[in-house]
Amino acid sequence: MRAIRTLTLVLLCCVAPPAAAQKIFIDHDNATAFSEYKTFQMRETPKDLRRVSPKLHDTVVQKITEYLIEGSMSPVTSDPDVYITYYAAFIGDMRLGLSDLDYAYGKGFTPGSYWEGGVGTRQVTKKEFTFKEGTVVVDVWDRERGILVWRGMATSALNRDYHKNEVKLAKALDKMLKRWDKMYGGRARAIRKLKDDQGD
Repeated sequence: MRAIRTLTLVLLCCVAPPAAAQKIFIDHDNATAFSEYKTFQMRETPKDLRRVSPKLHDTVVQKITEYLIEGSMSPVTSDPDVYITYYAAFIGDMRLGLSDLDYAYGKGFTPGSYWEGGVGTRQVTKKEFTFKEGTVVVDVWDRERGILVWRGMATSALNRDYHKNEVKLAKALDKMLKRWDKMYGGRARAIRKLKDDQGD
């Protein structure tokens, strides 16, 4: 009997826990006319994936760039309408202070309920944000006004298995970026559909 219990315990230990489902969270500035944005510029951050994995970093930059171009925005090297930045909690939780984020929040930007103990938590007194391991954050901020206007967050976008990360990350970015069109408006969706129809 003891042998059966031992064997059962061993088998249970060998079963890998199910992978956490990816979840997407979006916040945006309700007072911003997103359809007015025509140009963008990617900016590096201290907590992106350049040092961890240049390949994964390229995946993020390429995905975002391609998606915005398909939606009729143009990349520029200076004076863009918006800057695009991203942060990744690759190993361990990631803490960001307002000085890391390099911008201020506009009056119309109200963090959703998921900030409170969910994917991220905000400590108002310290002006810090904490994101759980595996989370990728993409921020869009208005260059001229210097405020954050859109934030997309994907949980379980990364794990410590390098071999699975590229597919996992690309899938998370696809889900997140589709939500950008809801802010940017029907024009981007129409352009994508036209390109799809022409490709058939």
